[in-house]
Amino acid sequence: MKRIWDVPSDVRTVHLCACSLEHAAQIGAALDETGIVWWVKPPSAGLLSFLQREAQMFVDRARLEEATAIARRVLTPGDAA
Repeated sequence: MKRIWDVPSDVRTVHLCACSLEHAAQIGAALDETGIVWWVKPPSAGLLSFLQREAQMFVDRARLEEATAIARRVLTPGDAA
């Protein structure tokens, strides 16, 4: 999983989706294939873990539309859109 420190300093990221770590890995692999910068904030651990149970994915703001289409394909594989 890529983390915030893996993002180049000139790239601004925005929230893409909340998903399982497994889906985040699949989406991340597809984003890598297209050269889209991304990172994941994993679920919280410890005392406040009940507040956040999904990974939060962030992508290059300039390529959000393309990244959204990729995430939809991974999260809804039966959907033709």
